Amino acid sequence: MKKYNIIYADPPWKQTKGGIRKCRPNQGRKLDYPVLDLDDIRKIILKVPAKENHNLFLWTIDKYLHEAEFLFRDYRLHARFIWDKENGIAPAFTIRFSHEYLLWLYKGTFQNVAETQRGKYTTVFRETATIHSRKPYIARKMIEDFYPDAKKIELFARERFLGWDAFGNEVNSDLII
Repeated sequence: MKKYNIIYADPPWKQTKGGIRKCRPNQGRKLDYPVLDLDDIRKIILKVPAKENHNLFLWTIDKYLHEAEFLFRDYRLHARFIWDKENGIAPAFTIRFSHEYLLWLYKGTFQNVAETQRGKYTTVFRETATIHSRKPYIARKMIEDFYPDAKKIELFARERFLGWDAFGNEVNSDLII
């Protein structure tokens, strides 16, 4: 059985769309995909056959930052990355939420990054958001640069990428998790 060094996950956190706006009167409040509760997210991620020493890169939104860290408290937190989307939503028309977090967690012994990549990335990504839930290109590139030879899987994937296994509702996957 294949075991992974890298688990990259963008879970479908239990969330709804913001308020109904005049410009989109027919928009419903549900997201366009099924959401999961916290226990189900944890169960799916923990089902991945992982090496004893592995990394979990976990996307979360501000609303679930503390819950995400608590949910994976059996991992050690290495870093919190912030994705500055340069735009964002304004729920209740108060402030604009223009960021998401990528948590870098690990289990076992921390695996050093490729020597040529040390210090090349910062904890803030600045990349304009495009379509709903599409993550910034730089995040995946950073992981690939850090761990070029690692066995990698993306959970809750929407598309496939070279060098990555994928599991999600929107990709044809023969992986059973």
